[in-house]
Amino acid sequence: MLNTDSPLLPEGTFTRKQAETIVAAYQNVAIEDDQGTHFRLVIRDSEGQLIWRAWNFEDNAGEWFNRYLLSHGIPKNTFTRN
Repeated sequence: MLNTDSPLLPEGTFTRKQAETIVAAYQNVAIEDDQGTHFRLVIRDSEGQLIWRAWNFEDNAGEWFNRYLLSHGIPKNTFTRN
């Protein structure tokens, strides 16, 4: 696993709660294509172009999502959500 103080997803599949934690922690990350039980977590650049996306049920989804999140320097949110 990559070494970071920022929240990351587990290496495999991930839950909605885990995805919401990532959305709250980083800019340009969102839940899209929400089907209720399954959804995609996406990373976009500052211009809205897609960098990476993963369905929550995919094998190794979290591992690859984390890699793209960190390798592209996605900024953290500077505020705290309650």
